[in-house]
Amino acid sequence: MIFIGSASAETYKYQDEQGRWQYTDRPRSDLRQPVEIVPLPAAKSRPPQDLNAGLRARFSPQTPVQEATLSTVTIQTAITTGSGFFITTAGHLLTNKHVIQLPESERVEFQQSFSNAQQELDRRRKRLAWREQELEKFSQDLAQYEVSLRTLSEGAGKAAKQTYYRSKQDQYQTLQQELATDRRELQAVETKVTAQRRAIDWKLAVSGASNAFTILLKDGTELTASLVAVSQKYDLALLKVDRYQTPALRPAAPQDISQGAPVYAIGSPMGLRDSISTGVVSGIESPFIRTDAKIYPGNSGGPLVLANGEVVGINTMKQITEKFEGIGYAIQIGIALREFAEDLPHP
Repeated sequence: MIFIGSASAETYKYQDEQGRWQYTDRPRSDLRQPVEIVPLPAAKSRPPQDLNAGLRARFSPQTPVQEATLSTVTIQTAITTGSGFFITTAGHLLTNKHVIQLPESERVEFQQSFSNAQQELDRRRKRLAWREQELEKFSQDLAQYEVSLRTLSEGAGKAAKQTYYRSKQDQYQTLQQELATDRRELQAVETKVTAQRRAIDWKLAVSGASNAFTILLKDGTELTASLVAVSQKYDLALLKVDRYQTPALRPAAPQDISQGAPVYAIGSPMGLRDSISTGVVSGIESPFIRTDAKIYPGNSGGPLVLANGEVVGINTMKQITEKFEGIGYAIQIGIALREFAEDLPHP
């Protein structure tokens, strides 16, 4: 049985007949002495843990860019690894939407990949069925030829036909071996396609289903960040860790984001945490900042910062051409701040 009601948070103090003090959580109405109410001490709220102080004490950053690495994190999901960074000291994190959710382009690519594999499987099945029919017909013809041999009289003519019959037997055995190989290959392809189908189904199922993600700080500390919001227009997402005071990057002023300005891309490319690549702003085409700073898989969601440590953009993608190694793109920080203005604390 479940009782639902209010509970008293008071303690009652009184003296018994021998003059000893007694304490109880229920008032006594049968006592002649007055009953005192002993107030409980107020619960103390714990101050948020200061991650910024701990990281600064451990790494002692000597430059603004090194200090910016304290705010950069690695984000781990069930399907990928990316980067992000603290934009407020209350634990708000900016990253790319494609870091925490499977992009539609990849969904289409997965489906196309499975479709191609399924078509290859169907082709092999048809080829195998055709070869089985041909081998069965070959076997029947061989059996009929053997019967006809038995009716022939001994002599040179029969000997020649027997030699021909033995060559056909050898050919039949070779076809049997080839058919057995085709069956094994078909089974291997079926196993591969089944595993691929399960992997695709799993990725599609977990993508977008989680609202909590593991983040790694510069020192390897693991925390859980919850999803606050995703942008419907841009490749942006906002996460948050609670009960911590965090380092945070300062947004650069729009006039400081100029062509030719030195910039630094911070993140976890290729699974390498806490990595920095350098370059310059090669151009600005809203909503992106173009840069020749190296941006690799895993850099997505990390900050693009100036030499003074202020963030100018969120590293998003790299465009590769036949003649060039690639051009990096970062979404301008001002766009991200406007996109999540309702979800971020006001200064």
